[in-house]
Amino acid sequence: MGREATCSPAAATATLPEKPVTDNQEASVVKYSTESNVLLSLGGAAAAPGTIDSIKTPSYTVSGSSMGDLVVASFRAAYNDNLREALQRAEFNFVLTDPRIEDNPIVYASDGFLRMTGYTAEEVLGRNCRFLQGPSTNRHTITEIRDAIREERGCQVCIINYTKQGKPFWNLFHMAPVYSKEDGRVVHFVGVQTSIISNSDQSPLCSAAVRCFCAPATAHASESSSTNPHNHIVHADPLKHDTPGDVDEDNCEVKEADKMKAKLSVDSLMSELVSKCKGMGVAGTRSTVAAKGRGGERVICSSLMLSLTKVQQSFVLANPQIPDCPIVHASEMFLRLTGYSREEVIGRNCRFLQGPDTDCRAVQLISESLRAEKLCTVRILNYRKDKTPFWNLLHIAPIRSSSGKVAFFAGMQLEVQSVEEPCLGGEARPDIKQLGAVGAVRVAVRSLQGDGLRRILKC
Repeated sequence: MGREATCSPAAATATLPEKPVTDNQEASVVKYSTESNVLLSLGGAAAAPGTIDSIKTPSYTVSGSSMGDLVVASFRAAYNDNLREALQRAEFNFVLTDPRIEDNPIVYASDGFLRMTGYTAEEVLGRNCRFLQGPSTNRHTITEIRDAIREERGCQVCIINYTKQGKPFWNLFHMAPVYSKEDGRVVHFVGVQTSIISNSDQSPLCSAAVRCFCAPATAHASESSSTNPHNHIVHADPLKHDTPGDVDEDNCEVKEADKMKAKLSVDSLMSELVSKCKGMGVAGTRSTVAAKGRGGERVICSSLMLSLTKVQQSFVLANPQIPDCPIVHASEMFLRLTGYSREEVIGRNCRFLQGPDTDCRAVQLISESLRAEKLCTVRILNYRKDKTPFWNLLHIAPIRSSSGKVAFFAGMQLEVQSVEEPCLGGEARPDIKQLGAVGAVRVAVRSLQGDGLRRILKC
């Protein structure tokens, strides 16, 4: 697959659609360090086959591991041990989640977060943050958060969450991605929660009582924030609503000072993470050099990567926006078929599979289809890493974004043992498995186009 493919012998790898937490996961036996709010081990159901198996990350590799193992590896592999003590000193409510693990679970929860929500660490570690949602949580706001996760960017929203006891509270939620300096991938998301009081909760009947009740606390908060700008957290339950159904997120007005303090809290946390990381380090912004990688590789976001690992087919994704249309993702089945490692494939044009007996007419047909952004199915002789040839029923399909622009080319490989018609550069029919895999890849890519999704919801 390449715009200028040749046949020269020398040219011869959310809050996602999220799943509910299962009863088995909630009932898992947890071993928990009370000193660090970090999961040490988690018994119970192992990860579902095909979901997180063999996912390679910048810091660690997992294979059939339990959720507890993944949570432990996520935190310990990225940061030094002394980070835990530093995070305990933070006087605001926050969690760290890992989008590289199925369902983006919490891998660290602060004491403030646990006090605010009423949950214990055993009840939150390894779970997605959706357990804070309830009947009055605005679905548009949830979509905005999920879009930010899928697009690997920050966001700040006002959302109604619920404590363990079922009491709703207004939450100013600020989220930011933590990037790996090595390759630009998102290592974690930082989520800071600040409990606030909605203006609609302060009815005329109780406004006087609210002023009497809140004045000392407000004065104390102002005094504290003058010495510590991150110590501005107001713990409050809605003042007039007995039932969650009466709560309306549209009535929530957040002061600019609160928004700024939430951002400062995230910045403070980011500074701690950056200063106490392992390896090449992490950063609050994605390095363009790291994101490009070898051969101009564009990073595949974590949400898309997890979706692609579920496609059980030999295939690659190539990026036509980068010169020479390099491979940016290669499936495990492709690696097994060809004998190459992911590191040997990513960033290269697919022509490295060609060899001395590869038919030039088949290569030309592929090149013409790529230039025209059209489907193509052809039988072609390719070569494995050990130089052994194999007949490949290759199906190439353009993968378009919600805007209609070609975002990737998907190349589906199927080894055929016998060829009724020798490879003469003519087109063939794709296998039904290849068509199904192309459909799954298209769904995965289009589901990450957050702008289109928000336009539909806001109409």
